[in-house]
Amino acid sequence: MTFDRLRTVLLFLAIASTAGLMPAQSDTWWQLRAGHDMWLARHVLLTDTFSHTVYGAFWPNHEWLSQILFYALYAAGGMPLLTVASAAVVTGAWAIVWSQTPAPTHARFLLTTLVIISACTTWSPRPGVLSLLLLATTLALLRQRRYGWLPAVFWLWANLHGAVVMGVVLLVAALAAALVERPESVRRLAAFTALSLVATVCTPLGLHFWTDIAQSLARIGQLGIDEWAPPRIASLASLPFLLAATALAWLTAARGRELLRDPEARRNGHITLCACALALLPLALSAVRNVPPFVMLAVPALAVLVSRQQNSPGTARAAVARPHVNRAIAGVAALASAITLALSDARGFEHLQWTPLPAASIASLDTCDGNLYNRYDEGGYLIWFAHGRKVFLDGRQDPYPPSLIQEQIRVERSGDFRGLFRRYDIRCAYIPADSIVASRLQRAGWTPLYRDSRWAVLTQ
Repeated sequence: MTFDRLRTVLLFLAIASTAGLMPAQSDTWWQLRAGHDMWLARHVLLTDTFSHTVYGAFWPNHEWLSQILFYALYAAGGMPLLTVASAAVVTGAWAIVWSQTPAPTHARFLLTTLVIISACTTWSPRPGVLSLLLLATTLALLRQRRYGWLPAVFWLWANLHGAVVMGVVLLVAALAAALVERPESVRRLAAFTALSLVATVCTPLGLHFWTDIAQSLARIGQLGIDEWAPPRIASLASLPFLLAATALAWLTAARGRELLRDPEARRNGHITLCACALALLPLALSAVRNVPPFVMLAVPALAVLVSRQQNSPGTARAAVARPHVNRAIAGVAALASAITLALSDARGFEHLQWTPLPAASIASLDTCDGNLYNRYDEGGYLIWFAHGRKVFLDGRQDPYPPSLIQEQIRVERSGDFRGLFRRYDIRCAYIPADSIVASRLQRAGWTPLYRDSRWAVLTQ
């Protein structure tokens, strides 16, 4: 147990512990409900069945396989098992990145530690964590030129999550890099890239897969969703990302020509590592949710550009001083991590958002007749916890016209609910207790069925 091995263990314990405390989000719950319904019905859900506003509308469900997988985990072990499984996926993704970073252990440790704050900002039990693992896997396959596995990876990815788009970006970047690294492999990579693209349409959406994704991204651009906003310079969590992005751009300009001429870099796939990271940089600059995938790829790329010196018997740190102390430290850290995760699972800390809505507030909905009004933010919770009610809208966004979501935002800002409520025959509302809509409804004579410091359920 050398010091290098000790800090590697401590780093991955920190990653696993942080991932093990990832909170559920509103999207987690509608994903589980979709998985539940498909599990029972034995067919893929491609129409809306959760809302009264667009009931029966086409829903391009790109994540159907993730939803079934997540529900199976939930049915087997509840939120503790689902969260632990998601944490294992995240940790596995970073283990692949670690293995693909061509630098001594201390350099890999430093680079990973510097960016991990930006990497964990969007971790949640959602299909996005699976994309992190598949992104890292794709990078490793491209660097090692094991192209034969790519079609299978992309078929799986296309059925798990729409972020397979990032995988296609990596394929294009790797093709460009192959022109320099190993021109004789370009034709083979191009053939497997074509097969990978064909594999992405082998989903329930068929040939419409890519047009549906394009339309979905266009709708998202009209809605102003927080996780799709550009990273903020003033945000502490964005600072490591901005430093990594700046360093990658500067080092590429300063040392890129030297890298292109280096035979060892071409032989070991270092140009592919840099090309893939640079290809994801524009996506990361455009949306917060794309930052974690980028910083994963930035670590090996920065390692290449900072120092291309490989571990070797002459340079590796072989000191084994105080191995028993190192083992003891690693054991204590592992025990502390296990106790922390066990306590969080047993007590269901509020941070985890396993019970985001009070049971009494959900029970009050049973006595409320008529169509329900709720915000975009809480729709996912209600889809799972209030099985018997159809929501007004929720975070899926694809089945809903952007005009409806924008109208809901306007109502929340102005409190002018009458036109919208009349159009959809709204007679029940589940909303934040301190919202302007709650105040206006009570002023208009609506009756509170439930109220606490956070939530209010009102009926006409």
